[in-house]
Amino acid sequence: MNQSHFLTCLDELFELEDGAIQPDTVVQQIDGWSSLTFMGLIALVDEEYEVTLSPATVLGANTVGDLWAAIEQAKSGAAAA
Repeated sequence: MNQSHFLTCLDELFELEDGAIQPDTVVQQIDGWSSLTFMGLIALVDEEYEVTLSPATVLGANTVGDLWAAIEQAKSGAAAA
């Protein structure tokens, strides 16, 4: 589980240059944000990190860093279960 890898995956998902997305990037202001990339983001997290984030969690994340924190929290909860 690595934030750098997550950022790289997001750059690929949104078809942006490497390093375009940073932890302080506002999620819903990412170039290419749409309903398709929204669903792709949920699928990416499920596939790469084996956790399911609810749509409300994704929409509630202001920045990519907030989204990463939600993934880490979900992973911690899954490990404890």
